[in-house]
Amino acid sequence: MSETRKIVRQVLVIGALSVLLAAAVHFPLVKRFARGEFRETFLSPTEYPGIRLITIQEAEDLWAAGEAVVFDARLERLFRESHVPRARNLPATESKLKIPPDVLELQRERTLVVYCEGGDCQSSLALAKSLHDEGFEDIRVMTGGWEEWEKAGLPQEKGDDQE
Repeated sequence: MSETRKIVRQVLVIGALSVLLAAAVHFPLVKRFARGEFRETFLSPTEYPGIRLITIQEAEDLWAAGEAVVFDARLERLFRESHVPRARNLPATESKLKIPPDVLELQRERTLVVYCEGGDCQSSLALAKSLHDEGFEDIRVMTGGWEEWEKAGLPQEKGDDQE
């Protein structure tokens, strides 16, 4: 019995030391988190009930069926290089994005799919939040973004043709 207690105690000490070491190594990141710098990167289900994250496969299914309006939140230059066919470019470069009037004319129940570069890109979340604030009820953020769409070999369109 005492051998079991000793092992448990050692595991707890190792765990506590691991947490302390990780906090010390990442102290600048921990400080930024404590200041609330990453709040805009999180989606609160109560604050944004109409936004949800979807996979590349789910986005492709919605796109292929023509069931959604797709928005590319990347810079116009990147959009012109290549984008999801029929996607509209709506760069989310400002903290409070101004949604164009033609977008505001869409039915609020319409499914919208939003994507950006992928990886650490936060533009799609910023755009999704702006669309939500304008009353849109069904906004899907494509995780993996353009990077994953392209990697999967899915259809692409070049230029600035927009629906």
